[in-house]
Amino acid sequence: MVNPADIFIATAQKFLSCGNKKKRLPPSSCLDLAVQILAVNLGLKPAVLYDSNAASAEQILHYVNSLQEMGLLSRALQIVSIDGNTLVVNSGLMKSHLADLLQKRSLITVDVCPWREQPTLSGMGGKTEDMVKDILAFLSKEETHSSVSVLGEVLYSQWNLCTLFGVLLGYPASYWFDQAQGFENCLSMTPLVVNKVWVSWQTADGKHCSCISSFSVPEILWSETYTHIEQCNELLRQRFSKQAVLSELHFSKETVVLPSVTL
Repeated sequence: MVNPADIFIATAQKFLSCGNKKKRLPPSSCLDLAVQILAVNLGLKPAVLYDSNAASAEQILHYVNSLQEMGLLSRALQIVSIDGNTLVVNSGLMKSHLADLLQKRSLITVDVCPWREQPTLSGMGGKTEDMVKDILAFLSKEETHSSVSVLGEVLYSQWNLCTLFGVLLGYPASYWFDQAQGFENCLSMTPLVVNKVWVSWQTADGKHCSCISSFSVPEILWSETYTHIEQCNELLRQRFSKQAVLSELHFSKETVVLPSVTL
């Protein structure tokens, strides 16, 4: 009997090769991608941002649709392209996630504008709220699984994409800066608490451990964000307990200090 992991590897190498020499993804990258796709399919996270290589949105669409046709995914996933970035989206969970943010106004944003001496927390401002409303309307209108949903520049040109991707990926907190003033930030040499979520997936060669989520919060704001992050972690534990594909859910955190941080 063929192990599902081997099918995921073969499918990724078939559809996601890119470059002049059609370089294939290494098996380890295929497995990491498979775990991410499974996490979205199982409703553990609303989306994954594809960054394994430079494969196009259309290639990713064919990859995901092939997995679905082979019965390796239990639901059809939506492929969304935003400014050249491709996301694989669980449409139902994403719409519920965005609607919940709007209803509870529970989005935590960290203002990292470069003129600040240190990062500071800010609520869901008017522009951010409008962005969440607009992306929810777009995803509801463009829900299709047979083609790539492309977000027009007329919408995202005024958005902070760093904040947007944090929201779409389901992070408990997202960074914000005034992009009209530039793309610099005040995170240089600022201690950051990096939070990661890990799971394991059974393969023919044993268990493959993979990170399905990674985000950071300035250490100076940790005490103010801890309760919300723990609430998000508890929600993930509840969702995780309802599936049997992935195992060994665990959380890690470490504090890092970097000379510069690109958002």
